[in-house]
Amino acid sequence: MLQRTITALAILFTVFALPSTGFAQPTWTLDPFGKEKKPEQYENRKLGSEKTAEKKFTPLRHFIQNNVTHYNYYFNANSKVNLVVEKAKFSHKDDYGTLLSFYPYTLEATAAQKTDLDSVIYTSTAGILIHDLRNDWIDNMYLLIGKAYYFRKEFDSASMTFQFINYNLFPRKKHEDDNKVVGSNSSASGSSISIADKEKRNIIQRVMTLPPSRNDALIWLARTSIEMGEYGEAGGLINTLQNDPNLPKRLCNDLDEVAAYLFFKQGGFDSSAAHLERALSNADDKIDKSRREYLLAQLFEMNHQFDKASTYYLKAAKHTVDPLMDIYARLNNAKMLKGGNLKELDKTIDNLAKMARKDKYDTYRDIMYYAAGQISLQKPDTTLALSYFRKSLKYNEDNLPYKNRAFLQLADIAFSRKQYRIAASLYDSVQTNDTTLAERAAQIDARKSALSKIVEAITNIEREDSLQRIAGMQPAERDDYIKKLLRRLRKESGLKDDNSNNRGNDFNNPFADNRAPQDLFAGNSPKGEWYFNNPSMKGKGFNEFKRNWGNRTNVDNWRRVVVTAPNASGKTPGVPDVKDKNGNIIPGTAAPEELTYESLAKNIPLTDEKKAASNETIATNLFNLGKTYQNELEEYELAVDTYENYLQRFPTRLLNGELYLAMYHCYSKLGNKSKADYYKNLLTGKFANTPSGKLLTMGSSSANVKNPAATKRYEQIYDLFIEGNFDAAIAQKKAADTEFGVNYWTPQLLYIEALYYVKQRNDSVAIAGLQNIISFYPTSPLKAKAENMIDVLRRRAEIETYLTNLQVTRVSEDSVAISNDPLVSNKPPVVVPVAKDSTKKVEPPKTNGTFTMSPASPHYVLMLLDKVDATYVNEAKNALARYNNEKFYGQPIVINKDPLDATRNMLIISSFADADAALQYYGKLRNDVKNEISWLPAAKYSFLIITEPNLQLLKTNKDITGYKTLLNSQYPNRF
Repeated sequence: MLQRTITALAILFTVFALPSTGFAQPTWTLDPFGKEKKPEQYENRKLGSEKTAEKKFTPLRHFIQNNVTHYNYYFNANSKVNLVVEKAKFSHKDDYGTLLSFYPYTLEATAAQKTDLDSVIYTSTAGILIHDLRNDWIDNMYLLIGKAYYFRKEFDSASMTFQFINYNLFPRKKHEDDNKVVGSNSSASGSSISIADKEKRNIIQRVMTLPPSRNDALIWLARTSIEMGEYGEAGGLINTLQNDPNLPKRLCNDLDEVAAYLFFKQGGFDSSAAHLERALSNADDKIDKSRREYLLAQLFEMNHQFDKASTYYLKAAKHTVDPLMDIYARLNNAKMLKGGNLKELDKTIDNLAKMARKDKYDTYRDIMYYAAGQISLQKPDTTLALSYFRKSLKYNEDNLPYKNRAFLQLADIAFSRKQYRIAASLYDSVQTNDTTLAERAAQIDARKSALSKIVEAITNIEREDSLQRIAGMQPAERDDYIKKLLRRLRKESGLKDDNSNNRGNDFNNPFADNRAPQDLFAGNSPKGEWYFNNPSMKGKGFNEFKRNWGNRTNVDNWRRVVVTAPNASGKTPGVPDVKDKNGNIIPGTAAPEELTYESLAKNIPLTDEKKAASNETIATNLFNLGKTYQNELEEYELAVDTYENYLQRFPTRLLNGELYLAMYHCYSKLGNKSKADYYKNLLTGKFANTPSGKLLTMGSSSANVKNPAATKRYEQIYDLFIEGNFDAAIAQKKAADTEFGVNYWTPQLLYIEALYYVKQRNDSVAIAGLQNIISFYPTSPLKAKAENMIDVLRRRAEIETYLTNLQVTRVSEDSVAISNDPLVSNKPPVVVPVAKDSTKKVEPPKTNGTFTMSPASPHYVLMLLDKVDATYVNEAKNALARYNNEKFYGQPIVINKDPLDATRNMLIISSFADADAALQYYGKLRNDVKNEISWLPAAKYSFLIITEPNLQLLKTNKDITGYKTLLNSQYPNRF
């Protein structure tokens, strides 16, 4: 045994004694104390790193230094880094109902563990300083320091550390010049630039050491640049490494992961999915792999690749150990069944129901039933969905988000069925302070407000109609009906059912009905069984109590007497009136009166005066109901039905033409031009000089004239729409439409609102709005666009199916050919043959120290959009593409979208041979763009021309003002 050990050590020493041609460390030393002097007792004592240049690196020294550095320092520091990440993962909670974050932890969570990360830096630094810098673990220790800074969110320090590894730990042959350039094509095959190291290690090195960290540092440098928002820097580095022949295969997955992260941060989810799919094998464990599969499925779903999304949802469900992910994966997989495969949907619903019955899923039972309800809606089977949502509520104990979602789904179903009373109570059950409902909070509040008005109006109408029916009965029949109603109401209220007028004595004297008390214990068994252990006696006593007293609440008798006994004013104490700030009782909130024959009979309209008041109440509430349907819910059919009902019941109560105006607007919205014209003629014929008639006339005449008051309001609404604040925009638009009616802004807002509904995939509503533009605004420039949009929407399924089935071949990652990938900037300019002005004098190029004008270089035309939602950015891009096809047919003009920062987007129109060609195109586009995107306010966009180098600078420094100033100095008053 000893002999074998000595032989192994001899071989090890021989290997380490061999000259290293690939991984020799640079000849630099450290001055750990800088300009400060060492403590006196250590003045003549040198650190191990300071002895590097003084001692020979013998095999024995090599062996000892490697092992001590590895096991005493690197192992401990690396374990602590891993522990920091594991703790951050443990504290991270994923919401599987939304797009997952790329990593299963946040840097905020790692940065919070500052003490542990400081320990990593301290341990790694100590390991470097007190050991020979020629041992094989120095570069690995530096990499740990860089990681620690990264996880502390100190990205500048992390970047400097990774750059230090890149420049100072570059492999050099023995006696090679230290100033060798990092990154060249001298040693690489072909013309590709290589910045990575070749990793040629013998078997002993593979067993005893880690690979050199310089290649890893390059990938971590790219990741750090991403976190710093330097996407151009990161993209260039990743692209270089993708085409680097020296990049080791072990890092290919790491590089794909970082590339996927770069695209993910920039919103390029299709490219992110392509890279992440190749990096799946890079997962740390089974849990991490299942999470990546779930995220990958989400990315494919966002790109409408439903087959691949379904595949990865199933894989995630199979591999995960998280029951919640399993549920969501099954739910989302069911959503991928776009073909409407009912058998598969039923199978998924049955599986979720079976899982919910298992004890191990008891904690997630409410979520499973909710998921089953969601899939039932997809069939669609709303009745089955209702049952599952109710079960979700039944088993929900304290899971507020899912309780709210279940209530919201039930409310939405009731709302869609126009069961507004039920919907109102369900929406009231939703707690809008739940942050998961932030996107719908405004809509929920708006519906609550509208439904409360609807319920109040319907209740008032039904009550008055009922009272009028009772008033129409014969006296004897009416008397009998009131008595029966009184008994039922008192029984429901837990009051004794008799004809006594002094209800207070009933509760103090349980035998007020003069019946002798019954002996409930008379039936006791001969065995002397206790009453409460005798089921027969308990049942008899319960039934007897209920027969005498009805349904009574479980409160003390004295409290019941106080609550139900009438006072001198005839009101019931214990339920206070609700008053406003002036002390007046708010209608509908007064404390209830005592339930007596007289209190019920006094509300019946038996006199002409009371009947007229009842009719007035019905008319007022009926018209208010119609207005609520029209203005707040935009349920124009219900509004029309309500107005028609009003007109039949009260044909002479026309509200000074307001009724006709409302009916004209509703029929206009429904596209019924004949009916709209009918009520328009009635209004202008009978009520031309009334406010309603003038409003109609003003609205018609101002359809082509801007009303200053309307302009100010609608510009604000426009901004809300364009910036993506859709709920507030729609709510304010309804209010403005009610106030201003038809006006100059109507077609523009109809179009822009339709775009919002297209984004929500609510095509029927979008088509209805677009159809109104065609019907009522035939001279508007938006008519043609509306017709085109309707055609596309009606063929949406066909187009999406075609695009989904379209086979797209991605450019090979190791290719340096022309690419559409935004990471690659080697795309040659497209020359658009636009005539040049030969008489124009070309000015010399100018510079402001940052940007440099180069008129002879290829140029882009840049459209900048400020605070414009992605929906309208895409529509602007489509509009410009249509414009180019019409005006520059056959010319290869390409438009790409690229974010500049959080609020600004760019449409990059490429590319033109030089500045003159770009200016020619820009001049024509500037004149035509108002017609092409007439729905987009001019203040929201601007144009520039720019070269590729200046564009890359602009992406980095965001200095639009500085570049525009320089551009205008080169081309005065053009931009």
